[in-house]
Amino acid sequence: MAQPQDQRAIDLEGKVREHVGGKGDAGEEIPEAMDTKSMSYPPRALTQSEPVVTSSDQQRHILDTKGLIILCALRFSSAWGERSSAFAIYLFLVIVFPSTLVPASVFGFCTTTTGIFFSSWAGSLIDLHDRLKVTRGATAVQKLSICTIYGLVLVLFLVERARQPGSASIIICMTGIVGTGCLEKLSTTCLAVSIEREWPSVISNGSSTKLATMNTWLRRTDLVCDLLSPLFVSGLAAGIGYPPAAAVLAGMTVFCFALEMVLGGLAYRQFPELSRQQEVRTLEGASDVNEAALESTPSAANIWREVYRVPARLFGAAEAFVRDLLEFSRLPVFWTSLSIASIYLTVLSFDGTMLTYLKNTLNYSDPFLAGQRAACTVAGLLGTVLFPFLLNHIGLVRTGSWSIWFEFACLIPVVVALQLIKTTGDQSIPPGLAAALFGGMALSRIGLWTFDLSQLQILQESLESHPRRNRLTSIQFTLQNIFDMGKYALTMGLAKPAQFRWAGLVSGIAVFAGGTLYVLGYARRVRGHMAPHWKWLAKIKVI
Repeated sequence: MAQPQDQRAIDLEGKVREHVGGKGDAGEEIPEAMDTKSMSYPPRALTQSEPVVTSSDQQRHILDTKGLIILCALRFSSAWGERSSAFAIYLFLVIVFPSTLVPASVFGFCTTTTGIFFSSWAGSLIDLHDRLKVTRGATAVQKLSICTIYGLVLVLFLVERARQPGSASIIICMTGIVGTGCLEKLSTTCLAVSIEREWPSVISNGSSTKLATMNTWLRRTDLVCDLLSPLFVSGLAAGIGYPPAAAVLAGMTVFCFALEMVLGGLAYRQFPELSRQQEVRTLEGASDVNEAALESTPSAANIWREVYRVPARLFGAAEAFVRDLLEFSRLPVFWTSLSIASIYLTVLSFDGTMLTYLKNTLNYSDPFLAGQRAACTVAGLLGTVLFPFLLNHIGLVRTGSWSIWFEFACLIPVVVALQLIKTTGDQSIPPGLAAALFGGMALSRIGLWTFDLSQLQILQESLESHPRRNRLTSIQFTLQNIFDMGKYALTMGLAKPAQFRWAGLVSGIAVFAGGTLYVLGYARRVRGHMAPHWKWLAKIKVI
């Protein structure tokens, strides 16, 4: 009979085997070179007092259904406002500036730059302060920013002189739109790190089953908002006009703010894990908070001292970010973050840039574009349905590999179609090219969202025990924003409609690079090979 510690080692090996290869790899040898740090940080040590299986372990995998519904409702309200504004703002900018892509690109470029410089700081807020207060504060900033943008857009619609090129009014309005858009970007990042990443990780309490379930349902909630909100905005604008639509959306934002204040408190109380871990974290940081409070005693001398410290604080923040980035880059999971970030350097999705191109250059109508975006969202929902199935049969790491290469394969006909489409004249696009363009983008969403769920769970499990997991998680947002900013820089440099095809080609190359980074940088490192699911491939180890 094996000793208890030996039995625990056997159980751990089985868990690792399931994480890496899934149930379809029975009999597959685990490579000796596999880095256990890729599973968690730090690797969990086995002790004599650790039980093998207990009733509490089984109970740990049961998820509170009522709490999950509340959490999904909270995410739905937040995502509805985000997706509606993301679609509406670019749509309104296209109407106000019908002859150029520059305003939309400048808006995206500036908001993304804000995400690059301040995403890490947003993550540190969640590490240092009360979860519920941070979430509610970020919600307030987000809703206020969105309402301000809608108000400034109304001014551009209703005041004719405010739209005159070079006028002071248009400069003030665009500056306000871009500035509040930056605040909205930062608050949205804070909410995404908190509700979509940290809360599920804390609630799951080490259970991969609960974590996968929450991640999947939260992603489905996001995709439902992606599906319905553009249709709602398009129908609203078509039915009552653009200025009234902006006013209605502003009122809807106020309602969502009140709703999220209530739902946030309900979700926080429904899951005791959030408050229990919060108490531990608060006790650990109590001395630091007290010292900071003493230093922040208001006085004229302290105020001027703080002003003089601003450059030093900025330098210290930059230094801390570099230090965190270097630490993160030493972990195997860093390559998955770099992989998914590279996918953000793409115009091959229904974001503001592609919508502007399809509407102004190819003359597609708003309802048609909303319908195509809905088709992409339905395909993404299919990806969330496939994810649990693939996870159980081929494992988490291989699910990521297969999904990102499926996405790349689906985008090949999209890139080819963009190269063949003529942007001169009023002739319609041939049906074959249109099918390749829209069909390829829709099918690629299956791979994209399956890969997104795979990478998200890998990241959460890898940083589960890290003391600054939210700060490191936010570094992934910084990387995503860097590549996203590269997309806007690309479209500003290739601003002519005839040049959009080259932006599409660069996007396809970026997805290929993301797949390569994932397979070579992470999958091969933690598994010792890339795809030995079939024995004849295991011998040559080519893919």
